[in-house]
Amino acid sequence: MRVIDCPCGHRLEGKDDEELFRLAREHVDRDHPEMQRTDEELRQRIAADGRDG
Repeated sequence: MRVIDCPCGHRLEGKDDEELFRLAREHVDRDHPEMQRTDEELRQRIAADGRDG
């Protein structure tokens, strides 16, 4: 299990970084559209802050 915490307090959990990316993309698009994060920015954040949970 891989996890990452959004600054808003929402915790995302996925089986691997690819699923974590998909969940993060959905979360940002739905809950934080003003952030306008690119796929690359999200992947970088997951690489830096994602952890085993």
